Amino acid sequence: MRVDAGALTMSVSRVGDDVVIELSGELDTAGRLRFREQIGELLGRGGGTVTVDVAGLRSIDIPGLAALLRADLLLRRVHAHLRVRSPTPAFTALLRDTGLEGRLRVDHHARH
Repeated sequence: MRVDAGALTMSVSRVGDDVVIELSGELDTAGRLRFREQIGELLGRGGGTVTVDVAGLRSIDIPGLAALLRADLLLRRVHAHLRVRSPTPAFTALLRDTGLEGRLRVDHHARH
């Protein structure tokens, strides 16, 4: 499934119990709202891993990072896990600069 929300394009695919969400563009206000809705849709199924691929993001700000942290907290409540895949140098710098390095599960390797 592909969703266009403002300056964000989100592709969602399922593999068994796991979900991959690929983000590209900008995680702006409209994109954050749609991302939050998508996570809400996943909460009812419980378990599994939700991988958010951020390689295609041109920019992410503190509210965008907060949306990922909120998703992580919500998924943990239903015994699911959030993993961030393919972070850009800007994403990694934002984690470091905000003191949130280690707060999210981040896979620094390329897509598999």
